[in-house]
Amino acid sequence: MSTLLDRLPIDAMAPFGVYGRSGEPGVVAVVREDLAIATLAARHGTAGALKARVETAFGLTLADGPRAAGGPDLALLGTAPGRWLAVSQTRADLADELADALSEEAAITEQSDAVIAFDLAGPRVLDLLAKGVMVDLDPAVFKPGDVAVTDMAHIGATLWRTAETGYRVLVARSFAPAFSRFLVASAAEYGLRLDPGRG
Repeated sequence: MSTLLDRLPIDAMAPFGVYGRSGEPGVVAVVREDLAIATLAARHGTAGALKARVETAFGLTLADGPRAAGGPDLALLGTAPGRWLAVSQTRADLADELADALSEEAAITEQSDAVIAFDLAGPRVLDLLAKGVMVDLDPAVFKPGDVAVTDMAHIGATLWRTAETGYRVLVARSFAPAFSRFLVASAAEYGLRLDPGRG
């Protein structure tokens, strides 16, 4: 495994395919480059008005803490006080749509080209995550919908538990090659399948 990683240019993603143990993979990682992503930051003194406007415009209740509201069409992930990361699989003009609806209460910044997501699943996904993240991911503590802004393998990341056995990791695009190397090196013992997202 290290031979493959040693041969890759430092700025290259690990190739899609199967790594490590044969048989059914313990971890499946899907690289999602098809998501619309934007940051949403409440303007000073507008938190209450922003929550009301989001509920009216999008039918979502903004979380006060590190939780996600919504789903695949539009999710707002609490990342810091008064800050959220907006993610959509269907709204190509997400940042513009948010700005049209919320610009009086929030500053919106387009992040689709700056951030890349990895969807992780499989029976050994928690074992993989335990190698790279210093957050208590016990299912009784870190529940579906929970979000953590943390380091994973020394890479700044937003970790979102999307389902009972599913997680989404969002990292800066420039760190995606390093994160793909972490996946290959750390999940090989369980079997890893690295797939491209299909949209």
